[in-house]
Amino acid sequence: MNITQRIHLNPQSKGNLGKSFEAEFRTAWLDRLGIAWTGSDLDDRHHTFASRHPEAVRSYPLGNQQESKTELLRLFRRVLKDTAPVHIIDTRAQADALILSALEELQVMEACAEQGVRLTFFLFPTDDTESMTNVGHLFLRAGDRADYIVVHNPAKARGDLFRGSQLENEMIAFGAHSISLPTLTPTTLLAAEKAEAIAKRGLCFAELSRVDAGHLERLLAGEMQWAMMRMFQQYDAIANLLLPTALIPKHKSAPTVASPVAEPSPELNFGD
Repeated sequence: MNITQRIHLNPQSKGNLGKSFEAEFRTAWLDRLGIAWTGSDLDDRHHTFASRHPEAVRSYPLGNQQESKTELLRLFRRVLKDTAPVHIIDTRAQADALILSALEELQVMEACAEQGVRLTFFLFPTDDTESMTNVGHLFLRAGDRADYIVVHNPAKARGDLFRGSQLENEMIAFGAHSISLPTLTPTTLLAAEKAEAIAKRGLCFAELSRVDAGHLERLLAGEMQWAMMRMFQQYDAIANLLLPTALIPKHKSAPTVASPVAEPSPELNFGD
């Protein structure tokens, strides 16, 4: 299948999993490659994604089921007319049922397939059964009509119910792949929040990592650079699930969920 556009979606019910955190690294990776992207922010409460990328991201409020269906119809009609090769949708917590219902009732996946558009789901298993059930439900509903990236977040999951499970094995059979989020120190995370408060706007990770921008002190900006390099190497390895066919680097190959990407050595660039 020749994929002409990718839609990235993180439809998961539980909040505080690191969904927006991961999406920020992904947009920085696309920017680094010079690949145009647009986005949609479905987080009614925070609008973090839209705040950090006001020129590229549009906000959509999700209300009740009918209101959400109307908003998602508007969103996907716009995306399917978009010329950007990648579109990223960042969702709020407790929106998975609304999103999946809209995908089915509006036949979004069928419309995407007709236009050569492929969805990539980002799923975040943790150490509780609710999260595992949610991941399984999303996978069961979408099946082979989407691709899957399993995002492990060591800062949120202390156990590992997913690895070695029947669900993992079934997802591997459908071509699922895995990445792991870096763990930033609380000092850097708090400093980033303070920098946004001072700037009175959202700051993308690329801005925060630049020493010359002055948002973070040198050591903290260095940690951001290290985290970005770690994520970039993982995204490079699964580019076939993130990019349209024509934009996939020919020399890259992707690891499986059972064989996560090894942690790269830190590569910091503190600037002059």
